[in-house]
Parts: sequence; structure tokens; C-alpha cells
Amino acid sequence: MRIPLLLGFSGILAAAIAMQGSSADSLLERHTKQLQTATTLSAEYTYQKFPGGPVDYKLKLAKPAKFRLETPDEVVVADGMTITTLKKSDNSYTQVPQKDDDLKKFLKREGVLPWSAFFVKEPFKDAAGAKVGANRTIKGKPVTEVSIVLAGKPERDVTFYMDSSLGIARGVSLKVAPDQQTLIMAKEISVAADSATDSDFSFTVPSGAKKVDPAAVTAATFTQVSTIFQANCVGCHNATRPRSGLDLSSYAGTMAGGQSGKDVIAGDADNSPIMAFLKANGKPIMPPRGALSDADIATIANWIKGGATQN
Repeated sequence: MRIPLLLGFSGILAAAIAMQGSSADSLLERHTKQLQTATTLSAEYTYQKFPGGPVDYKLKLAKPAKFRLETPDEVVVADGMTITTLKKSDNSYTQVPQKDDDLKKFLKREGVLPWSAFFVKEPFKDAAGAKVGANRTIKGKPVTEVSIVLAGKPERDVTFYMDSSLGIARGVSLKVAPDQQTLIMAKEISVAADSATDSDFSFTVPSGAKKVDPAAVTAATFTQVSTIFQANCVGCHNATRPRSGLDLSSYAGTMAGGQSGKDVIAGDADNSPIMAFLKANGKPIMPPRGALSDADIATIANWIKGGATQN
């Protein structure tokens, strides 16, 4: 049974009225129940970490532990037995046996937060301050805002946009600081009780792609990253006159961040603000005279993913 995205006008109106009269807890419970009783989920959405622009993501989930995520940088496919990761920058991929904790690691990605309840039994157990906000129309769909605070370090202020016809979130906005905001919003989303299609979680090797031994994949060093910064960034971001308060001439300065807070989040390249400026979707793009090469951006991302260590 597939839950339709489009209802008649009277159905949408009735759903919107029902959502308006619901409590925050009941809306979160409905969202959780709808996701946990489904066996598959498919979403096409935009991921936007401000000041960067939106980029397209595609997500497929299937119980008990299958997932597929496609981003501008990579494709990650878990079929229940093997996890394959394709790195688009150099058209290489790795394959490793899927372990029990790999799903938990995947669900920590900010880009899948709106629908983590598909797998997580009590997704809002430690949440606080749940409250209903405004009724809005987003991408032509009536939604109700539900705001909560998710525990963690740091805490995150999250607003779910609950789709009035589906009963699940169409997306979220989240803040870890006043000037660090992310918006995730689905263009298309569906949940179903149908069995997963094997082809959704199979990996087709792209033309010319090379398989890499995971043991041979090592994190970039700060020495490599510093060489890129010295050639392209420190003219503006230096210790003497650090533009926007950001000094990229040293490891300490890089990790300290600028006026808006930390620009590098160790282990999390996707959510490190510096990456939004370095990629083509950044506003403004840095360096201002032109974007870095894909190889240089990949090196910086690899360093961050590897823990952003000083060595």
C-alpha cells in the first residue's frame, strides 16, 4: 500500500484542520508511527547549509537495514550485506561488509535527520520544548511547524514541517547557533508498505570507476591542506588581518574559526561551514577569484572526515 502525496481539495483541507488542532506530541507521534509502520521510504530533496545554496540529495530506505544516499559528492549504498561508497571526485569506490553499527553511523548524518524515525524506535525520547507553530504551504503542500530541542553536543533547535496529508515531515530546519542554520526540504517523498526492490539497493559500477582497497584509503594531512590554504586563502585569511575573523595560516587559527563560529567540524565535512564556501554552491564562493579545483576541495573534505588532525 503506497501513501499518496496528492489528495483532493476537501481531503487536504480536512487534514490541515486536523493538524492545526493537534498537539506537538501527537504530531510527532503520528510522524513516528507512519515511518515505523512503513517498510520503504523514497525522497528527493534539497540540502542547504547557509550561507551555501541548495544541493540535490536522493534517499532510499528499506527495513531492516538498507539505505541509499546520493549527494553531489558521493553515493553510499547498503544492501544489508555490503556497503559501497562511490567518491565522485575521482570516480573511485570502496566496498566493506555491512556491520550492525553502520546504520547508526549513517543516521547521524544531518541530511537524513527528518526521517531517522524510520529506523529509530524512540527518536524524540530526549527531546524537549515541543510546540506547534504556524501552518504554512511549502512546495504546494500544507504543513504544520513543530519545534523541538534535540539533546546532544551541541543541542539543536529543530523545526519539523509536518505534511498535512502524509502525516510525516516534509523537511526540517535546524540551528546549532544563531548563524548556523540548515534547511532540508523534500520535493518528492513517499512511504510504502511494499517490499523493497533489490535494484534500489544494488550498486552499478560507473564507467571508468576504479575499486580501491579501504585499507589503502588514508585521511589527508593538515600539511596537505595548509599548502592549499597558503596558495589560495591566506592573502585574506591570515593572522595579521583575518577577514571575517578567520585565520587559515595555522592549524590553531583554522580550528578556532571566525566571527560566525567554527568553520571546521572534525569528522563531519558535510556540516563544516568552510565546505559551503569552497564548493560551487557556496554564497559567496571562496576564494572570490574562483573556486578551488575538485581535487583540492576533495583533499580538504578528506582531511575533515579523517578527524581534522594536526599531523
